[in-house]
Amino acid sequence: MVLDFLPYKQPRQPRKKLGWIRYITFLASLIFVAALFLTHVGNIERIMFWSFIIGNLLYYAVGIILAFYFKDNRAFCKYVCPVTVFLKPMSYFSMLRIKCDKDKCISCGRCRQVCPMNVDMTDNSRKRANGTECILCLECVKSCPKKAL
Repeated sequence: MVLDFLPYKQPRQPRKKLGWIRYITFLASLIFVAALFLTHVGNIERIMFWSFIIGNLLYYAVGIILAFYFKDNRAFCKYVCPVTVFLKPMSYFSMLRIKCDKDKCISCGRCRQVCPMNVDMTDNSRKRANGTECILCLECVKSCPKKAL
């Protein structure tokens, strides 16, 4: 939510193909935590506490740097966030989705312009571009002049 205070509500550039970084972040986090438990490290509570503090500081620092570099508040979510590794498969089967009424749609592109996650809402397919990354902010619905979404 802190990143929403930055000046780039809508992406200023096309999305980069860097989503693979989130899998490396996820794998590094998993290996770190597994190593702590499997090696029976002493004083694990203190290590986990400091890992939490340092991890949060890194989260905000990387998030702010990426937001300014890509001119996109959601750059961290799109490229680095390891949580989406779990969410993407589940959101593919989600019953709560924004759908486009093709009869009403005039293909003006406003929904794509305002979407902070670069999701193509005009495509109702489960395989639409970045479809599993919709955060249900409803900016596309608000901006649609024909109420097609």
